[in-house]
Amino acid sequence: MLWFKNGKIKFDRQYREQTSQKISWGHWFAFFNIIWAVLIGSRYAFIIDWPNTFFGKLYFFISLLGHFSFVSFSIYLLVIFPLSFIIKNERTFRGISVIIATLATTLLLVDTEVFARFNLHLTSVVWNLLVNPENGELSRDWQIFFTPMPFLLLVQMVFSRWAWHKLRSLERQKWIRPVGFGFTTLFIFSHLIYAWADAAIYRPITMQKSNFPLSYPMTARSFLEKHGFLDKEEHQAKIDKEGQVDAPAIEYPKNTLTYKTTTEKPNLLIITINGLRQDAVQMEKMPMLSEFASQSTRFTNHYTTGLTGNGALTGLFYGLTANYTGSLLNQKLSSVLVDKLRQEQYQFGLFSATNFKDSIFKQALFSQIRMKRGKKTNESAVKNWQEWFNRRLTDTPWFGYISLDLIQTMQQKNYTDLAAEQQAYEQQLAQTDQLLHRILSRLREQNQLENTAVIITSERGYVFRKTEKEQLEYFTPEAVKVPMIVAWKELNTGLENKLTSHIDVLPALMYNLFWVKNPNTDYTLGHNLFDHTQRPTEWILLADNRQNVIIVTDGTQYHLDRKGNYQKFDRTYEKTSSTRPPLGLFLDVFTQNRSFIEK
Repeated sequence: MLWFKNGKIKFDRQYREQTSQKISWGHWFAFFNIIWAVLIGSRYAFIIDWPNTFFGKLYFFISLLGHFSFVSFSIYLLVIFPLSFIIKNERTFRGISVIIATLATTLLLVDTEVFARFNLHLTSVVWNLLVNPENGELSRDWQIFFTPMPFLLLVQMVFSRWAWHKLRSLERQKWIRPVGFGFTTLFIFSHLIYAWADAAIYRPITMQKSNFPLSYPMTARSFLEKHGFLDKEEHQAKIDKEGQVDAPAIEYPKNTLTYKTTTEKPNLLIITINGLRQDAVQMEKMPMLSEFASQSTRFTNHYTTGLTGNGALTGLFYGLTANYTGSLLNQKLSSVLVDKLRQEQYQFGLFSATNFKDSIFKQALFSQIRMKRGKKTNESAVKNWQEWFNRRLTDTPWFGYISLDLIQTMQQKNYTDLAAEQQAYEQQLAQTDQLLHRILSRLREQNQLENTAVIITSERGYVFRKTEKEQLEYFTPEAVKVPMIVAWKELNTGLENKLTSHIDVLPALMYNLFWVKNPNTDYTLGHNLFDHTQRPTEWILLADNRQNVIIVTDGTQYHLDRKGNYQKFDRTYEKTSSTRPPLGLFLDVFTQNRSFIEK
């Protein structure tokens, strides 16, 4: 096969011819598997949120052909091509190539089903879910998708043998080069088109970012910013307003809501205090609020749904986790609660200390309702509410929303040490406590508490000695555990220690105040906050654009990123080792995250 001459390795003619044949055969074998991959990959067209524009549909087919031709040929180059030089026997070489191709094709077939069920591609965590014997029913289901393996193996073997014997004839074919060039061109075009769509925020294309496994479309924001073609701040502002570029379309609600006939129309007041920590509600710091809480129902194990305003409000008003925020913004969907209030002709009194800076207010939640602007202070928001409350029609039910904010005031100063920051925070608590006293006193004076549901909570807590950017990425209990105080005539007063989340508020209001007939699953991911007969929640979910944060009853957190990697934190937010992931818990999360995605 090879020999030495003058210190150089020389290959004999027979070895060169055999290697050349194997390489030539490998090209045709790769082409055959490109066709297989494209055919199987076409199934994603029936799974994804199908784009509603011609250009979006055209991009799907361009990326389908370009992506799977590139991946298939890459596997050939990285695995099979080197074997051409290593394995001398052509039958052994072809046999190993057939096995590799069969495994790859089977995994692609399994991935299509994984994507259909969970909107995820295969990762180590997802794979463990499929083969985990604890998930017996699920494991049996997935075994079905390995049954085509013998058929795929047979087809690969037949083509392998046929192509080897017809190799001379195949080598004379002229059309294969243009086809290969075409696949390469489509692959390059798919990335260039996506880079343009990402810069232009053309959602029929950007929403296809995760269509295929091993797909990482090119973006060119940094290049365009550097050469003055893209304004970074303007681009980010548009994304913040309209949601993430790859947010999927959702069905919300799943079915039209119906209600029992009733003459009762209770009033509703929701007060959010951004930055209010769970441990701040005590007599020493907020005596007025603490007294009100003692006469109401206080949920002491309550969590927000996100560390951003949009994420928290998605849970509070939509009953959905923050994973759905981008879709709500993109589709400009109103809350079923707001729709019901408008349908019943409630008076709306909406006031914010930040002039409704969170994009969900104007883009989706209250997009069809006038929101009063004023000075960016808590004092101004409460004063404006009082004026509206005095002018309201007394014979018409009303809905009030007051958004107060502790964080914006805290960020206006630099604190020399922890003690100074804590002192400033407690001053903010005292001032806010007085403002809440003014609101609640006005309700008492006009005998409104008897027929008004009052909810006081927070978008997120506050962590000392952290910048705003750090606070948005820091899921410590001080940040994610927030007060939830509810005053409603049908609720018993006292403390509730069950695990609850913002997503549990909407179903409570829809059922207990407005008597919706639909099951919770039609319009929310939450459980009725007021219902003691339901099975207790075992976990709650927070999210941002990068990860899901799962919190279980004992306060343990699991941070699960988009690639399936996870980290475990104990109840004090200390990172701990975890050799065995809670696969059943992850399965529940994956299923929930897909509940409202349009099928």
